Amino acid sequence: MNFSDMIKNLRQGVDDEVITFFIAVSRFDFAFKQAGGFFTRPIGSNPDIDWQDSVPSAFVGFEAQCVDLHSSEFFVRPPRTFKRVGGVTKFVEQPPALTDTKSIFWAIWTLRKNLMHGTKGKLFSRDQILVRDANVVLERVFKFSQQSADPRLKRVAEIMVKFESYGEEDSGA
Repeated sequence: MNFSDMIKNLRQGVDDEVITFFIAVSRFDFAFKQAGGFFTRPIGSNPDIDWQDSVPSAFVGFEAQCVDLHSSEFFVRPPRTFKRVGGVTKFVEQPPALTDTKSIFWAIWTLRKNLMHGTKGKLFSRDQILVRDANVVLERVFKFSQQSADPRLKRVAEIMVKFESYGEEDSGA
């Protein structure tokens, strides 16, 4: 198989829902970095966003926005983490159903990691369902940010709407 055939094969299953998911998660990640206050470490050069603690703690009460989704696949059987166990990579045990803001945000980040770093190729029907459900959640996260009294979340929504880039290009120099 040549390179272009391999890439064509990997594109199978990457439909508009998947593209929307990747764009939304990437845009949120960028906006959280720009807004500040959501980092894994408050000091240091690594700008990784803390999707497990700092982000969910800013969205107090968000789980109430998702009550109608509690019977969806994403909430009932959230994505499992893909880890190396005993030298072999595999999905670990099924996490419990999503019931709080922290678990919702971690499931979104887990799905993103699984799709970006897990098996590549045609997505299974469950992957498609998880992505579809996660997009509904992400849309609600955006709306919650816009309507929030927290100035950081309002800033996140503004950044997502206004900025296409940081304003400077990495010229490689």
